[in-house]
Amino acid sequence: MISKLEESSLLDRGGRPTLRDMLSQLVYNPAQAHISLRNTRLVLHRASIAVQLQEELVRRFGPHEARVILLRLGFQSGKQDAEFIRTSWPGLDIGDAFTAGTRLHTMTGVVRVQTVYNDFDFKQNKFAAEFLWHGGMEATEFLNRNRNVSEPVCWMQVGYASGYASSFFDKLIVYKETECAAMGHKHCRVTGKTADTWGADDPMVRIFHEEVLPSLSELPGRTVHSKPAARTPRRMARQEGASLEDVVLRPVRDRLDSIAVKGLPSLIVGPRGSGKHLAARYLHHTRHGIGGRLQRMICGSLTADQIDDRLRKLKLSRETWLLEHIETLSETCQLLLAERMENQDLPQGLQLIGTSAHRLSELSEMPSLRRDFLFGLAVLPVELLGLRDRRSEISDIAHAMLASIDKHDVSARHRLSPAALDALEAMDIAGNLPQLRFVLQSAMFIAESDGAKGPPWEIGPNHVSNLLETTRQSSENGLENGLASGILDLITAGKLSIDALNQQIYAEALQRSGGKASAAARMLGITRPQLVYRTKPVALDR
Repeated sequence: MISKLEESSLLDRGGRPTLRDMLSQLVYNPAQAHISLRNTRLVLHRASIAVQLQEELVRRFGPHEARVILLRLGFQSGKQDAEFIRTSWPGLDIGDAFTAGTRLHTMTGVVRVQTVYNDFDFKQNKFAAEFLWHGGMEATEFLNRNRNVSEPVCWMQVGYASGYASSFFDKLIVYKETECAAMGHKHCRVTGKTADTWGADDPMVRIFHEEVLPSLSELPGRTVHSKPAARTPRRMARQEGASLEDVVLRPVRDRLDSIAVKGLPSLIVGPRGSGKHLAARYLHHTRHGIGGRLQRMICGSLTADQIDDRLRKLKLSRETWLLEHIETLSETCQLLLAERMENQDLPQGLQLIGTSAHRLSELSEMPSLRRDFLFGLAVLPVELLGLRDRRSEISDIAHAMLASIDKHDVSARHRLSPAALDALEAMDIAGNLPQLRFVLQSAMFIAESDGAKGPPWEIGPNHVSNLLETTRQSSENGLENGLASGILDLITAGKLSIDALNQQIYAEALQRSGGKASAAARMLGITRPQLVYRTKPVALDR
């Protein structure tokens, strides 16, 4: 708190224009609905809009993209205000014009700035400063909403300070918020230096160079993640241009975004090859953006001393730990991490992700897993399904995967025929995404050597038929290795008939092919009329 005397002296403190100068030039014209400062229009609005905007951007685009957007807006606003000060008060000493940004921010009600140090030399192009921000609009509104945050939130103000300061130097000035009132600190603290001083590899410097400074035309296009397309009787309508990540993570993207926003530990489960690492990488990039570090760790080889040593070395972190096969983690390690999660004693910014090929219900029954560790990770569990349970989406996944393979060879382009898609949907791709990639790559080579003239080579059902045959033979080998004897035991015991067994096989083939008789018939090695004829008694019995 500052006294009334100090508050009054703020009006004349610093160089020109002082706060008193600015306030004397503030004009409200109700007839024209104009508020202006030196003939430049201002708009009065509620401070809560800042947090609402941030929340909406995070919800729509994820934390990293939202942060970049607000940094860009702040940076442009800072540059414009620097030019406004210079043109509205011509003849100003450059030092006064430079420091006027703090007074302008105070006058407009954004934040009260207290200088810790402000060292600048325009001739030598040197700058270093530290300020305390009191009552900042972004942090205060987060507090008013009782929002618990683990990282600084004054993104637009940081962008503004960087943009304003950069306008006075031939170098980029980058500010960082090291303390934030929204996190429980007494005030916000920001430090500004030239980008050269921070270093070219500094994560914040890279964000400014790669995403804040470029014009909109220079920025790479971003795929907007829309809601899943409506299902059709044939298959889910393909989303043109969707990446493999877009398609594979479509069912769980909202949950991953929620985990990133809240900064929660995470548990990602699903069969091998279902995309768990893809989901972990998306969660990591959504939360930490450019410059973060994703660490993959095999739980069976970790010791408590190794984990404790890593935690001690981490302070303010943009790191993600991907703990693979959590069911193999020793009880000592589980206890250490469980206590850290319960006491909220993990390094700030550390994203903890556990993965397993077992479902949560199966993990909860394992005596080797501590409940406090498991459920500490599983506040918002993410479950990915295998391709057997996503047959209607195999078309989208195959198209996106084929595009990602072709992308690495611009001279090669391939397309999948509808019949080839039917064949893929009918396959038993137990190996999930890695096996599907293998099938597509093999089919691509077969299509190219099949006498076609050139790209785009069309992949037809005949190009995957050999692979289908291999899959079928593999299944038959498994049958010979024990399944047949088990079936014979049931028939001998009078618990199963040949007809009942056949009907179960036909029903299972139809279910796996999504009710497509042609695909089910190909799976079983018979014709469609044969399948329809043989399944008619089932329909009549019903």
